[in-house]
Amino acid sequence: MYIGTLKQQKIAFFHAGTDIPFSPSSAENGIYTWNWDYIFDTALDVHVTLEEASFIGAITVGLTKKKSVKKIEILSNGVIVGVYSAETDGATGGEITVSVGTETKTLTVRLYAAMEDLILTNLDVLGARDDETPFVWPQPKKICAEKKVDGIREIVASTADADESFAVEFLKERLTERHGKIPVSESGYRIVFVKDTTGAYNGERYTVKTEDKTVTVTAASRLALLYGADTLLQISSKEGVPSLSVDDKPSKEFRGLHIGLPARENFEFTRRLFRYVLIPLRFNLLIVEFAGGMRFEKHPEISEAWLRAKENFKQGLQPKMPHSGMVAGGTVLEKHEVAEVLGYARELGIEIVPEVQSLGHVQYITYAHPELAERIETPDGDVDTRADDTKPVGFYPHCYCPSLQESYDLMYDIIDEIVEVAKPSRYVHMGHDEIYHLGRCRRCQTKNPADLYVKHVTAMYDYLKQKGLGMMIWSDMLHTDSVRKYYVPEARDRLPKDIVMLDFSWYFHPENDIEDELLPYGYKLLVGNLYSSHHTRYRSRIFKDGMMGGQISLWLSTEESLAGEKGKWWDMMYLSEMLWNAESYDERNRTAYTHLIASYLQPRLRDELRGTYSANGYTEKALSLPNGNNHPFAPLASLAPGAILWTSGEITVNEAFDRLIFEHATAWSAPITAWDNAEQIGAYTVTYEDGKQETVDVCYGRNIMCCSWRYAQPMPHKYYRHTGYCGTWFSDPVCQGHAADGSDLTVTGYVWQNPHPDQKIVSIAYQPAENNPCGLVLVGIRGEIKN
Repeated sequence: MYIGTLKQQKIAFFHAGTDIPFSPSSAENGIYTWNWDYIFDTALDVHVTLEEASFIGAITVGLTKKKSVKKIEILSNGVIVGVYSAETDGATGGEITVSVGTETKTLTVRLYAAMEDLILTNLDVLGARDDETPFVWPQPKKICAEKKVDGIREIVASTADADESFAVEFLKERLTERHGKIPVSESGYRIVFVKDTTGAYNGERYTVKTEDKTVTVTAASRLALLYGADTLLQISSKEGVPSLSVDDKPSKEFRGLHIGLPARENFEFTRRLFRYVLIPLRFNLLIVEFAGGMRFEKHPEISEAWLRAKENFKQGLQPKMPHSGMVAGGTVLEKHEVAEVLGYARELGIEIVPEVQSLGHVQYITYAHPELAERIETPDGDVDTRADDTKPVGFYPHCYCPSLQESYDLMYDIIDEIVEVAKPSRYVHMGHDEIYHLGRCRRCQTKNPADLYVKHVTAMYDYLKQKGLGMMIWSDMLHTDSVRKYYVPEARDRLPKDIVMLDFSWYFHPENDIEDELLPYGYKLLVGNLYSSHHTRYRSRIFKDGMMGGQISLWLSTEESLAGEKGKWWDMMYLSEMLWNAESYDERNRTAYTHLIASYLQPRLRDELRGTYSANGYTEKALSLPNGNNHPFAPLASLAPGAILWTSGEITVNEAFDRLIFEHATAWSAPITAWDNAEQIGAYTVTYEDGKQETVDVCYGRNIMCCSWRYAQPMPHKYYRHTGYCGTWFSDPVCQGHAADGSDLTVTGYVWQNPHPDQKIVSIAYQPAENNPCGLVLVGIRGEIKN
């Protein structure tokens, strides 16, 4: 599968809507000019014919003069499939990218002139096409495979090396899971895993080479061997694998996920997350926040206070302990349990970096030790959550005092216990972000906040160095920002330069290359809280000297539900390509990446993560829509002629299904709150033959979106900086198109696993929530049975 700029067979110019040529005033070196007194305020059609039919993600039009066009329309077969307006989207000039999202070989770019010279410097068509290269995600740097496939004779290790043997068993298990069994053939391929530590395979490089019926997977580490195994898995079929050649390695060293310690009940989900998501998406780093979620033997009072806070919150006696929702579910895990869950990742070769919140975000400490708290005289006041993170509740002191030796002694004890259990190989993350109350107590208020900050960071650094470990910290405190008064930028040149900085301040300043405030000081940076929905100018920034990669943060409990609702799993799928293939990633082509993820990746990844993957697929049956006072929904008439605005009635079923696909949308949009649960707009009621019923909640932003929404289009406002992909994970696009004015139309299919697959479903009804303003548009319901 090729993703990128598509080759054009020919280009021609016409007066808009006609076949009358409209030649440029001049054409030189691929630059076409129409003088203003020749084109005036008429419209120009640029007809483009591609070499072959392709999925068109976007069109980029290069114009030298600002306001030289009033509007740009993209048409396919006479239908508008993309629009850019100078009035609504800003002044034109430079490169203008118009999202499209349609399959075609020919298209028209219509430029509406604006009484200025129209100078066209380039016209790029971006998208994806089937070039007979197997689809592997993220894309290998080099891959070549034959169409013919053959079975597998055996899968073996070249030596007794433990990493080779692990990769052998991993591939056997995954082939069985994916296809029901290993596609065996006595005359087929012999797959051999080889661990090469000579230096030729540094940087997680792996190769897959076929010669004389032997497929050799070579890498220097267990994790990279698993990448090779997963590549084979992705291109395999029930018949076997093809002869292929792959030479691949990541663009960026660190590709991480940040989570809190999972709750006990989520251990199995977490194991599946590592195995079925992190490995295929090529993530290699796991940052795990501990807070008070593990029992500290030296300081049992911390665990007792952590549990007391949860119980008091449950009884309504006090606010929720910050971060307790994402760390161990507010409970306390025993050390052997933490070792167990981290062992799932370590077994796969994923690097573990424990996060020990220190100096700031230390409510788990100050609640147990109020004598250490950095007490403040006046509250901080309210913040505008559209552009800032919510300040911590005043009930729990946010910081401890950096002037007290007892604070340091306590942190050293905590580090000792966490390092003992987590066994990090290189780094410990020591927090240090958003230290709102630095230098505010009576002991500190006469001291320079930068001195206090440097003292604490250096002390933690030195203590870790004695253990042979490096340090990571959040870097927001080191940036200049007059709005956030807790910043100490003057500390930038006073810290050890081998501290790895995680820079998350970028999403407060999308207009600035915020990393340039730290890179000149010699630090190495990861993009912290990297969300593809909001990171601007990615390619020009990620290759600056010192940029090591990025990590995405859940900031939620490690479970499917809420993280899926807030778009985290979608973001991980998208980011995998950005981090693995930063050289070839093109942010203009977002719609094409979205198309590939939604079509080829998400449904399988979701089923495997849930443990519901069907090796033999499903048999589908479309259910009849309800009769009654429902009427066709006009805006979707061209895209889905049978769409109805469902207000009453029920569907008779009388069949058993493994799952149902609700193909629906809302007529109008509803609010989406960044961190709260999605708003329920109604519910389906599924009634079974024995009389029992199941309620299927319909929640806006979770499993349904407005029909005028483009699937997985980022919610760009800074308010959604952590939650930019609502409406993705639980639903796949089943109908996508455009209205007459070129605006988007989308219907998604919500995949609902039936908890009673052996029971006949008698009927399905829908009840809107009280005062629901959205309106449910139903396009269809499909029942699916495993083959």
